[in-house]
Amino acid sequence: MIVKLDEYRSVLCLHGTLPNRKFFQKMQLPIIAADGAANSLATMGIIPHMVIGDLDSVRQDLLVDGKFIKLGDQNSSDFEKALNYLEDHSLLPSIILGMSGGYMDHILNNINVFTRTNSVFLGENIMGLMLRKTHVFNLEIGTKLSLFGIPRCCITTKGLKWNLSTAELVFPGFNSCFNRAALENIHIHVTSGAALLIVYTSTIVDAGL
Repeated sequence: MIVKLDEYRSVLCLHGTLPNRKFFQKMQLPIIAADGAANSLATMGIIPHMVIGDLDSVRQDLLVDGKFIKLGDQNSSDFEKALNYLEDHSLLPSIILGMSGGYMDHILNNINVFTRTNSVFLGENIMGLMLRKTHVFNLEIGTKLSLFGIPRCCITTKGLKWNLSTAELVFPGFNSCFNRAALENIHIHVTSGAALLIVYTSTIVDAGL
């Protein structure tokens, strides 16, 4: 893992693909469910600290003991509503789960909301975080990763198979997809703007390796 999970203050579950029960049992953090994510947690026997959203997807039998907040505002997603709750209760940064799975437009909107945060997302074999300054990561040689300007950034890297030198990344536009770690210590310098880093946490064998 390239980030220290003990530096985060909560776990936020979205209505997507979630880790198994063992993951949650290891976490000593408040678990917040965005609407229908409460259903998936319940099947694993995990009871969230709070369920937040318009509550149109969650099983009604789970809405007990005042551990839910119904927010019917359709101008914001359940993800955004949950983030507002976390901010108001000093529970950020958060470990965000369930970003992927389901419809493509849902995933894209989740990414759109995520890029405004200083949290980390974990998915099946991937993780992502926003970079706004200089970072050094320790990765296994050959680790697959991608960098996107959000919406743009100037970036220089050291230790990648295809390094960037004061490159301007723009989304949509030019980005560094499917790059590889060539050294164990990777230096990423974001001199302006912000970048989304996505790292594969398991070995990916393709033409780039």
